[in-house]
Amino acid sequence: MKKFLKYLSILIIVLAGIYLLGWGIMKYEQWHGQKRVQELAQELERIEREQYEKKKADTIGGQTPQETLEMFISAVEKGDYELASKYFVIEKQEQWKNHLPEIANAQKIETFLGPLREAKNSEGEYSLDKKSYNIHNPILVSFVFYPSGNWKIEEI
Repeated sequence: MKKFLKYLSILIIVLAGIYLLGWGIMKYEQWHGQKRVQELAQELERIEREQYEKKKADTIGGQTPQETLEMFISAVEKGDYELASKYFVIEKQEQWKNHLPEIANAQKIETFLGPLREAKNSEGEYSLDKKSYNIHNPILVSFVFYPSGNWKIEEI
C-alpha cells in the first residue's frame, strides 16, 4: 500500500508538472500572439500615416471633381499621359500611366474620351461626408477628396 501511495504521489506530481508546463506554454503562445497583433497594428498605423502624408503632399487635381476631370481630359488630349495619370488616386497612378499609352496605341483615345466629356457635364452626387463624388451618366466616374484639398479620380 505504501508503494502504491508513493507511485500515486509521483504520478500526481508528474501530471501536475505536465499540466503546469502546458499551461505555461499556452500562456507564452497567447502573450506572443498578442505581441504580434500589437506589432501588426503599429505597422498598419505607420503605413496609414505614410499614405496620409503622401496624399497630403499630392496637390495635383482640381478644386472640384468636374475640374479634375476637365484637367485629366486636357492632359490626355495633349498626349501627356504621365500628367493625366497623376489625376488618379496614388494607388492607381502607375496603372493608368501604363494604360493610357496602350489606349492611344490602339487608336481608341476618342472612344475613351467621348463618354468622359459627356460625364464632365453630367450631374453627380456627393457622399454624405462630402469626401467622395460619383458621376453615373454616361459612365461611372468616382472621385475622392484628398487631404491636400484637391479631388482625385478613383475609378473610371
